[in-house]
Amino acid sequence: MRILINTATTFKGGGVQVANSFIKECRNYPENEYHVILGSALGKSLDRASFPDNFHFYDIPFRPATRVFSLKPIASFFDAIEAKAKPDVVFTTSGPSYWRPKAPHLTGYNLPHYIYPESPFFAALSPIGRLKWYFKGAFIIYFFKKGSDAYVVQTDDVNTRLRKLLGTDKVATVSNTCSTYYYDPATFPDRLPARKEGEFRMLTLSAWYPHKNLSVIPKVVDSLEPAIKDRVRFVVTLPEDVYEQHFEERYRQYVLNVGVVPMEQGPSLYKECDAMFLPTLLECFSASYAEAMAMEKPILTSDMGFAHTIC
Repeated sequence: MRILINTATTFKGGGVQVANSFIKECRNYPENEYHVILGSALGKSLDRASFPDNFHFYDIPFRPATRVFSLKPIASFFDAIEAKAKPDVVFTTSGPSYWRPKAPHLTGYNLPHYIYPESPFFAALSPIGRLKWYFKGAFIIYFFKKGSDAYVVQTDDVNTRLRKLLGTDKVATVSNTCSTYYYDPATFPDRLPARKEGEFRMLTLSAWYPHKNLSVIPKVVDSLEPAIKDRVRFVVTLPEDVYEQHFEERYRQYVLNVGVVPMEQGPSLYKECDAMFLPTLLECFSASYAEAMAMEKPILTSDMGFAHTIC
C-alpha cells in the first residue's frame, strides 16, 4: 500500500509529538511505501537518516493556514506530491488540511476549542474574544467537512462530541499513550536543586498556551498558608524569556523553571518530582496523564470531561 502522510498543518505542541510517533511506528510495517509531507517543526526534528528506503520525505515551505486566501492555491503543492506518490490513502495527522486529495482522506482531529464550549477558558475571554473563536470555529469546521472522508480522534469523549459537531458517524478512536521513553527510561543528571526537607514538587511538563491555564500557578501560591507555601515547589519547563514574562520575581522561589526538556529526558525529571500538576482547561488528549501514570506519580488536574475520559 502507498500511504501519503500529511503533517503540513502540524507546527507545535502535542500534534508534533503525535505525528513524530506515528511516522516512527510506521517503520514496523515495511510492506508499505510511505510518502511524508513534513511541517516545519517536524522537518527540523525528524532524523530522516534513520528511516529505510520505503520512506520519502517532502518539506513544505509554508503553513497551509496562512495560504487559505492566497492568490497562489494551496492545492498546487499537495496535488503535485499526490500525483508523484499515487497514494492509496492520505492521512493528515492534524487537520484541517485545507486541501482535498483525490485518494480517500483520513484526518486527525486535535482541536478541543470547538468541542468543549463549556470550558472556563471561554468565560475568561472578552465578548470580542469569544466572537473571534466562534467565527474561527465556523471557518475550521467548514474545512474539516469539505476536505475529509473520515476522522480519527484519541478519546471516546472527543469521538462523541466530534460526531455531533460535524454531523457524521465516520469517526474512529485510536487511543494515545506516552512516549516509549517512559517504558524504558534513561538516566540523566538532575535538573533541580537539592531538595529541602519536606519539600513537595509538582511538575508541569508543558509549553505556555492560554488554554493550559499555567497563569493559575501564582494564584495557587498566594492561596497557600505560609507553612505550606514554604514546602511547595511548582516545576515548569518553559523558555527562560517566557518564564520571566509570566512569573514575577516574588514567585520564582516557588516556581522553578528547568527550561525546555527533550522528550527522552522527561522521565528523569518526573523522578525528581512528587506529582504531576496540569490545570489545563482544554484538551483532546494530553500525554501528561499517561506519563504521570507510567512514572507512578499522583495527578492533580482540572475536573473536566477530557481528563475523566483519559484517566
